Amino acid sequence: MLRLTSSFLRSYRSQGPPAARLERVLAVGRAFLTVTALGAIYVDPTEPTRFAALTYGVLSGYAVYSLIVLAIVHRAVRVTPRHGLILHGLDILWASALTFLSEGPVSPFFLFFVFALLAAAYRWGFRETVGTAVVTMGVYLVEIAVAAAGPWNNTLVAAIRLEIELNQTILRLAYLLLMGVLLGYLAEQEKQSRAELAAIADAGRQPRVNLGLGGSVTAVARGLLSTFDAASVAVVIHDSDNGRTLLWQMDRTESDHARRTELAPGLKAAWLFPDAGAAWHAAADRNGDVAIVRMVEPGVWPLKRVRTPLPQAFVSAHAFRNATAVNMGLPDEWHGRIYLFDVGQTTGLERSLHFLEGLTEHVTPALTNVFLLRRLRARAGAAERARVARELHDGAIQALFGIEMKIEALRRAHGPSAAQIETELGEVQGLLQSEVMALRELMQALRPIELDGSEQLAGILAGLVDRFRRDTGISAHFVATSGPVTLPPPRALEIVRIVQEALANVRRHSRAKNVLVSLTREEHTFRLVVEDDGQGFEFEGRLSAQELDQRRIGPVVIKERARIAGAELAVDSTPGAGARVELAFAEAAHV
Repeated sequence: MLRLTSSFLRSYRSQGPPAARLERVLAVGRAFLTVTALGAIYVDPTEPTRFAALTYGVLSGYAVYSLIVLAIVHRAVRVTPRHGLILHGLDILWASALTFLSEGPVSPFFLFFVFALLAAAYRWGFRETVGTAVVTMGVYLVEIAVAAAGPWNNTLVAAIRLEIELNQTILRLAYLLLMGVLLGYLAEQEKQSRAELAAIADAGRQPRVNLGLGGSVTAVARGLLSTFDAASVAVVIHDSDNGRTLLWQMDRTESDHARRTELAPGLKAAWLFPDAGAAWHAAADRNGDVAIVRMVEPGVWPLKRVRTPLPQAFVSAHAFRNATAVNMGLPDEWHGRIYLFDVGQTTGLERSLHFLEGLTEHVTPALTNVFLLRRLRARAGAAERARVARELHDGAIQALFGIEMKIEALRRAHGPSAAQIETELGEVQGLLQSEVMALRELMQALRPIELDGSEQLAGILAGLVDRFRRDTGISAHFVATSGPVTLPPPRALEIVRIVQEALANVRRHSRAKNVLVSLTREEHTFRLVVEDDGQGFEFEGRLSAQELDQRRIGPVVIKERARIAGAELAVDSTPGAGARVELAFAEAAHV
């Protein structure tokens, strides 16, 4: 059987609400109970029947005490569990005094003992609540002994001698004991549920993007190893996209790291064999055969009793006495299974398996985010490498081939003149300068841009334009009259990349002498313009992004990034006189 009383969950059980919060709630309840009780006996002229004045005085004192405690705990900077223990003892003493002065074991103030039981359950748990019930029963027995001890004739105490009603006394003693057990049980179950929820929430926080898939799986496995007091944990994950199956294993003696193995197709079938349940528990019988004996059915609390032998390949892959497994994953993306081997032998299998299933339901989305981000990063990295390779092939490599051909032609020339050599070397130098600039632009495009907020957008654009002017010698200026820009950082980053690409196109193709980059605002719309006086595009006039796509012309990279940024793109061109790239994007309501 699984165990849910390991040190991991015990730590969560001890992390209940702060003492200050507990005592504030109980102070409100105590004040309400005493004040309303005082009002109730004032309205009822038949209660109390004995020593009404004295009983009124004690109850009034208890009400005043309750209000003072209420004021103190609401203003106290620090309340400790010891304070709660003192208040609990005082509540029992006040209730004892009231019952003794009124009707003893059959006093109408029996409700104050019930409050003490509720307070014990709210503060602590089963043992403390039952202990409180035993103490109150002892108080009752003392009151009975005092009432029964005699003779009381001709004494002051004779006036407060209680009428012993044996049946009612036994019944109320039974009430106290039963209520103590019931409230203690409910409090214990509530603490257990709260500890499980806290453990589940903590497990859901373990997978993190910065840890990667392996680090996230290791963190989850370490938590499960401690929670269930298992000898070892294994996590198997199959990636449907690339067909890879990875296995992480962690032992109790080596919980600092998990051993990772990539499984061959045959071993994948041994670990991810078909099973019928979301979670199950398997154990070896007397003959040594291992089979699934209990299984979780969706929406059903009682475990299904089955006997399904485990594949021999799985049994041979890992030696164990019992195994517990739970499935997880995202359909059509990935699926996996967590195995716990040789867990602690205690009772509570139903609750433990359902707890494991609930924990996995919270861990799976977090692992899915890490898993899909890992895949996205891999694809983005591959796409970026392909783009860099294409840029190098179409730019630097082609230029180097051209330089090589010029040098080879110059070397084979018969007696070239000094003017011819100077001309050829000048062309080689120009090609080299152009490709150095292209490589620098490529490095700038690959370098990450630190953009934490859209308020940095204008400053980053100004820096890009200034660097472009220094590197190329082209007169470039940036103008911003928009005021604060309210855009999510991802969209603002796309705007920066668009300006980078536009300036690179100006240098490569336009032969411009002047460039103007402006960022303006018109009500709730921002407008970004990159304008030059170069040779322009091959068309004349103004075309939208849709019209550019229909004609299959225009800057491809800028068109794609404009779509990602949610901006409207328009391009004005006058062949021989210049071009204008304009983007309009709406202001974000919240950034």
